[in-house]
Amino acid sequence: MQNLIYALPVFGLLGLLYVAWKTSWVNKQDAGTDKMKKIANHISEGAMAFLKAEYKILAIFV
Repeated sequence: MQNLIYALPVFGLLGLLYVAWKTSWVNKQDAGTDKMKKIANHISEGAMAFLKAEYKILAIFV
């Protein structure tokens, strides 16, 4: 049980390092053609519009 107290933060740190490594890898990938970038932009704008509308409703209850 004592070793678990020290092992958990180490595993957490390893997980964060893995996430940083995978994030770096994803960011290095090609974004695609102009058409793909345009579609991605439309998706992003739609998602942000949805979140804005959702947060307006949720703000009433918070």
